[in-house]
Amino acid sequence: MQLFIIILIVSLVIFLFCLHILAKEDLSFVRKNVTMEMLFNTAFYTVGVGLFSARIIYVITNFSFGFINPLVFFLFPYFPGLSLVGGVVGAMFFIYFYKRKKFPHGRIFDFFSIAFLSALPIGFFGRGLLTGMQDKFSGIFMPIIFLITFIFFIKILLPLNTRGEIRDGSLGFLFVLVFSLVTFIAQIVRVNNFLTFILQLDIVMLIMLFIFSLLMLLMNEGFISTSRLGKGNK
Repeated sequence: MQLFIIILIVSLVIFLFCLHILAKEDLSFVRKNVTMEMLFNTAFYTVGVGLFSARIIYVITNFSFGFINPLVFFLFPYFPGLSLVGGVVGAMFFIYFYKRKKFPHGRIFDFFSIAFLSALPIGFFGRGLLTGMQDKFSGIFMPIIFLITFIFFIKILLPLNTRGEIRDGSLGFLFVLVFSLVTFIAQIVRVNNFLTFILQLDIVMLIMLFIFSLLMLLMNEGFISTSRLGKGNK
């Protein structure tokens, strides 16, 4: 339990530190008068919603009458159980539906996604330690994959976004695509019964998340026109 809390705290610190580095001199936030205080407040709201949705999805997929007790439900450090997929879905939709005047939602989504990506390696490695590295793909290879992905985002994709070659919001959807694909592969490599596997709520959410993010990315970059989609439905 203590190691679980430490992993969460360290991941949160890495997330916030990376967010601060990314946003402290960003011109989009300066032009729209988005202060670091406003950004960090939004970050804490997003983390809270993400944890809540992660807990809900975990409880649904691993239901026990003990979770009816509010203390058991909310004290997840003492009664562990969080769905990472549920947390990502909840946080992503909160960012886009959190209404605040002049907020550059696409830019915030990008920066939150990159900051979260920076914390994933330590999160997966820590979870591997908790389970005694029984799942070496999740405990060793996934941290390496996400670390390489983070470097690629910082060194290649973020400069393209800064130069206007990639639109705001696209980096966030790209992250979700990578996250859902890698997580799906990590689950399928140890599956025994494919039918039972594909019907699990977490897996269904991963597939839907991948499809949704791919469509949103194509729309955001102008490869799919919303007007054409509307005409096609008539």
